[in-house]
Amino acid sequence: MQKILKSYLEHLCGQENVPENIPLATKTTFRIGGPAKLFVLVKSKEVLLRLVSALVFIEEPYFIIGLGSNVLASDSGFDGVVIRLNFQEILNNGEFVYADAGVTTKKLCSFAKTSEFGGLEFASAIPATIGGAIYMNAGAHGQSMSDVCVCVDVLVIENNTPRIETIEATRLKLGYRTSIFHKKKNWIIVGAYFALKPSTKEEIEKKEKEYRQARINQPTEPNAGSTFKRPSQDFYVGKVVEELGLKGKSVGGAQISAKHAGFIINTGNATSGDVMALVKFIQTQVYRKHKVRLSLEYQLLGKGNK
Repeated sequence: MQKILKSYLEHLCGQENVPENIPLATKTTFRIGGPAKLFVLVKSKEVLLRLVSALVFIEEPYFIIGLGSNVLASDSGFDGVVIRLNFQEILNNGEFVYADAGVTTKKLCSFAKTSEFGGLEFASAIPATIGGAIYMNAGAHGQSMSDVCVCVDVLVIENNTPRIETIEATRLKLGYRTSIFHKKKNWIIVGAYFALKPSTKEEIEKKEKEYRQARINQPTEPNAGSTFKRPSQDFYVGKVVEELGLKGKSVGGAQISAKHAGFIINTGNATSGDVMALVKFIQTQVYRKHKVRLSLEYQLLGKGNK
């Protein structure tokens, strides 16, 4: 059955050789994760629509991935199709800037700077695709995608029939590191529109430099970004974890970063089990001291991450 599915996906996606059992550790910034049954690159919205229609019809599990920068993949992998969106168009119609979901935030910010549009500087150092950034309402330095995004093109699946619909951002429940997409599993982000303001390259570069400088205390070892969501505006998880004396604490190959306690790093051979054990340890220690329950910011891929 897997070989038949592989052959069909190769034909449908125009991909000569769809990889089988590819380690998700090679597709995530955490460098953790077992094999995915199949991994496909989708080069257009039309192909995505046909692909998702087929997978829904045969009830084959699928997972959309961007840069894998906010994902903890299970050691047991994913028994389904992992899809990476690889359409990369950016357009400026004079009123809005549009970017496909597969465009990286870095590429969009570069386009905005060249076009002398300000407002996206906060996102210039966020490692994500536009799809992932909207999904998580990614942000930094007090700003987030909800501040600049006005509407999103969404592939909506109803009654096993997919269609692409443009939805206003105000309907997408874009909150702190969350959105309606966390619950609407049958909705897939395919592109987004941004309202930006005229600026100058010099002013944009100045802000980007300031924001990059503010991130130099973050670890460079493999990680998946901030481990936990901030439970309140004035509760800084990294600071609390550091005050508990937990910097450098390890479980297997997973370690609380000695550089910034808000991050867990992979020291070289970490498993998802190591990470989740360390996550639970931190949650327990923080609750004992502060009676605050920390929520994970990572997106979990595959079974076993509990």
